[in-house]
Amino acid sequence: MQKTTLLALAVAFVGYLFIGGGVFHVLEAPNEKKIREKTFKVHKEQKEQYEWLFDADYFDNYTKQAADDPDHLLTPDEVNELVKRVKGYLDETHRNLTWETHEQPGNTTNSTRLIRRKEVPLVVLSQYDLEDIMYSVWEASESGLDPFSDETDSSPPHWDFMPSITFSMTVVTTIGYGATTPKTTGGRVFVIFYALLGIPLTAAFLSGLAAGMSDVVRRVTNTIQKRHPKCTPSTASHLAWAFCLFVGTGVFFVVPAWVVHLVEKWTFLESVYFMFVSLSTIGFGDFVTGNQKQHYWEGYRILMKIWIVVGLAYLATIFDLISQAIKKVEDKIEEEMEEEKDTSEGEKTGEDNLGEDVEDVEEQSGGNRKEQEQQTEDEAMEGPDTPAATPRQSSARRPRVPLIMIVDNPAAGRQARQHVWQM
Repeated sequence: MQKTTLLALAVAFVGYLFIGGGVFHVLEAPNEKKIREKTFKVHKEQKEQYEWLFDADYFDNYTKQAADDPDHLLTPDEVNELVKRVKGYLDETHRNLTWETHEQPGNTTNSTRLIRRKEVPLVVLSQYDLEDIMYSVWEASESGLDPFSDETDSSPPHWDFMPSITFSMTVVTTIGYGATTPKTTGGRVFVIFYALLGIPLTAAFLSGLAAGMSDVVRRVTNTIQKRHPKCTPSTASHLAWAFCLFVGTGVFFVVPAWVVHLVEKWTFLESVYFMFVSLSTIGFGDFVTGNQKQHYWEGYRILMKIWIVVGLAYLATIFDLISQAIKKVEDKIEEEMEEEKDTSEGEKTGEDNLGEDVEDVEEQSGGNRKEQEQQTEDEAMEGPDTPAATPRQSSARRPRVPLIMIVDNPAAGRQARQHVWQM
């Protein structure tokens, strides 16, 4: 592929990602904003409820003591004050504590006991409040938001412009982590048409990158042959591929995995696992960069995109190399099987021809014997006056017996017959 063609594909690919990122941002960002605001509101309401229930300086001091010493015991006065506040809260909101019914061992009647919390302060929720919180947590998780997020501490939005470009890249490269998915009807419809054109464009672009990497390997091979004239082309090619594989593994696996390990706080093995799952387009989605509750440098996001796109072409080149090696082994096995098949068929054909020749000789010999017997009977009937057959006539009736020699030609896989006749 020419450089101008590859450059044009690269520009088209990048432009296509920007277009997709812009459209997904417009379609999905408003819905994500509503989900984030609802999640933040739930946390804010629970926090205000806690502050209303335990807003005295007395309990602020207790909270500090409990943080410093988790095993700190409440004094009688602290218990009385806590009970008063909880009772006032229950009376005002007309809510009751939840009761649990369980069976006592050995008893036929059921007994009830109060569900107690080991933690203080005690928060009491109605069934409606509990279901609303559970739904908010599920909705936040489905949208990729950390359910424990609030306005001051939350995971970054997934449908801002730059994250939307990242999502567009996972669509056209078929990685598809699944951690972030469109929630609106417009976003889901747009994914279908966006992928129909984007996947072939990405395949053409990655094919051009892979061809460029193969050109690099050929240049390295030529360099090795120039510096070492005694090196055979096959050996030089193997050395060039080994060198490029070593460098590529470091550039597209080790270095990115180390950077991800430092930024995302994953283990190095988890980072290598993430790189391979991404570059091989398996895309489980159990590890996704840029989703932690922290501020990310935009350069880190851009570098990850470049690493993944170029790494896809690199890993595709490796897979192609492995496929070629397997194809060579298969061709060699098929060639050996064809040679064995031709040899066995040739031997069978030679045996059949030999049998036919033997039958012909036997028939000819039998016919000659009958002629000789008939001639003897004629001579006996004619008597002694009949002149004897001349030696020339006798030799003319002598049968010609073929000598058969089977010549095996293993190069062509055939058998040839040669007939040598005796006079």
